[in-house]
Amino acid sequence: MNTSYKLHVALLMATSSALAILAPGFANAQQATSGYEIGEVIVTAQKRSENILDVPAGVSVVSTKILEAVHATQLTDVSSYVPAFQVDSGGSAGQTTISIRGVAPIGRASTVATYIDDAPVGSSTTYNGGNSFQLDLLPYDVERFEILRGPQGTLYGASSMGGLLKYVLTTPSLDKFSAQVGGDLIGVSGGGSVGGGGRANISGPIAEGKLGFVASYAIEHTPGFIDNAVTGQKDQNSVQQQSARLGLYSDITDALTVKVNGLWQRTKTHGNASMPLSNTTLRPLFGDLQDNNLTDQPFQKTIKFISGAIEYKGEWAEVISSTSYADTSVSQTQDASYTYGVAFPFLGLPAAGKSVYCYKLGLEKFTQELRAQSIGSGRLQWTVGGFYTYEDSTNFQSPSALTMANVPIPGVDPIFSAQLPSTYKEYAAFGNVNYSLTDRFELFGGLRYAKNKQVFSEFATGIILAAPISLPNQKSDETVTTYSAGARFKFNSNTMVYARVATGYRPGGPNLAIPGVSPTFNSDSLTNYEVGIKANTPNNMFAIDTAAFLIDWKDIQLLTSAGGGFNYVVNGSKARSEGVEANVTIRPLEGLDVNGTFAYIHSVLTDNAVPAGGVKGDRLPNVPKLSGSISVSYTRDLFEEWSGTAGFGLRMVDDRLSDLTSAPFSRRLPGYAALDLNASATDGRYTLRLFAKNVTDKRAYASYSVLNNQATGAVTQINAAIIQPRTIGAAVDVKF
Repeated sequence: MNTSYKLHVALLMATSSALAILAPGFANAQQATSGYEIGEVIVTAQKRSENILDVPAGVSVVSTKILEAVHATQLTDVSSYVPAFQVDSGGSAGQTTISIRGVAPIGRASTVATYIDDAPVGSSTTYNGGNSFQLDLLPYDVERFEILRGPQGTLYGASSMGGLLKYVLTTPSLDKFSAQVGGDLIGVSGGGSVGGGGRANISGPIAEGKLGFVASYAIEHTPGFIDNAVTGQKDQNSVQQQSARLGLYSDITDALTVKVNGLWQRTKTHGNASMPLSNTTLRPLFGDLQDNNLTDQPFQKTIKFISGAIEYKGEWAEVISSTSYADTSVSQTQDASYTYGVAFPFLGLPAAGKSVYCYKLGLEKFTQELRAQSIGSGRLQWTVGGFYTYEDSTNFQSPSALTMANVPIPGVDPIFSAQLPSTYKEYAAFGNVNYSLTDRFELFGGLRYAKNKQVFSEFATGIILAAPISLPNQKSDETVTTYSAGARFKFNSNTMVYARVATGYRPGGPNLAIPGVSPTFNSDSLTNYEVGIKANTPNNMFAIDTAAFLIDWKDIQLLTSAGGGFNYVVNGSKARSEGVEANVTIRPLEGLDVNGTFAYIHSVLTDNAVPAGGVKGDRLPNVPKLSGSISVSYTRDLFEEWSGTAGFGLRMVDDRLSDLTSAPFSRRLPGYAALDLNASATDGRYTLRLFAKNVTDKRAYASYSVLNNQATGAVTQINAAIIQPRTIGAAVDVKF
């Protein structure tokens, strides 16, 4: 029985189980991890507060309740409970790649935009690792995640062609003090130590009714569970996450509101949660939870973020100014012994050796958005605005040349050293209108015009270069227009159908200076067509959110190699992603919630992609055809003021490919299903939780990295990042 067939059977069994749960006589339920909530769930997907069931687009919400139930410490803990939302880990929190609706992470730049409240974070360009190091906040003090599926280019601009991930922070109270402290202990299968963390939050008025604050701090330590079969090091992949926040909220007058937030987060790891696999059998080379890296592989990502928002409400419109500054740094050290070290004999050296690849990124990003939008409930609703961003990026990378005794090799070390600084400026104007022809039928549309200018420099030296490179101030500029249009029809206050077409893009930019290579590459873009239905019953017993979509992607930014490890970007090929996504929630009994998600995605090239080794019909990488989840929760009174909740969640992912089907280094990642359990008891002040992730200790792969000899091109091994093994823990929180 192949894995894909097993997954189909698992999905069928999960659905059957859900129906069985609904049968009369069910007396015990277990806690779910729902990615969707019934009722008046307010989101800001269209940059105005509205009920999620009224938004004519695919939107999911992951609330604080869900984050706490599954003890979420990173995006991979919750992503499988959101339809068509794929998050792949490169080995730890912070080494994260995101795709939505099959818009695969091809190229270096991200296809999914990330926001904190109203401010974008992350690089817009191809030279700052935006695709591989997505923002992965420790979610304490986060009120909810909003995931918008499909391009959001009209309201959110560049790099939102696949969709949007928005972190919505908690808002302090202006009239009531509150405080919360908590802690947890966890154990991970294969780990030699106990992990855990602590957190604290305080919020309340400074001037009652006028000015409030929130302050929080959280730290989480996840123990390592990967041993080194070569060096003997134990538990080498431990992770520490820290997050701190200070926020102010002021109602200066009834019409004027000011919000200020400062946030700091650092993710620090000592190594990767990965195992080397055989290139021929795809089996572990050294056994379960064993790596063979010859050098340490620490990783650190730090973000310092400041934002301010001013909102003024007039009689017929409100004006919002949103300003942000973010300073992000990434330091990644990779063992390159199996790529560069094995190539030393081809450089004239007597034997293979070790190599450390040092990769450092820096990004300072300033953004300013000013928009005005209508208020009230008239037939015409509108939004107009302008946006500006300035990004200053640094990119340093260098592989070393060491003997097996860790001694630098004279004349060879470093193999090369490269610095790739760049700046990015973008100006944009946008507008959206919604017009209700009747009380039930509404038309909507939007337009965004954006112009960006980039300056890119390239400096490099090293033994593999024919001559040093010094090319300052290479430039590019382009203008891009995106649009959206559609219609929405309400059968009644609880049922809505919609049709939508929308476009999105990733910016182009200057290229590496390589003979015969175009000095610039263009933006790629896509057009998304979708129809959907959203409905819930008046008594909130049932809700459904489902859509069918078709996405045409053109001028895809493809990476191709010039040899020696140097990659450049070319535009080429077309692709199509089509599928169905759904989220269903049922409440058949008081206290019982049943939630299911499902996505079918067929994402393939519709033209040859020669530079990337792909041919027409190839599946796009890292996109499962099928994915879904089933989760159930049951809450009941226990005694006095105490209530209890128990539940489970089963998350399922079909098989994927590490690259385009025909690409020379493409390998298949098997599908998997993982079971999560949790239980809690609370009296409103004290909350006790038990949780277990990946209960069956399923060994599954989140991503592949194919390593090859840089001199011969031969594959040396495949590094497979694994999903976290069985993790069991307990947590307590106290509110004051």
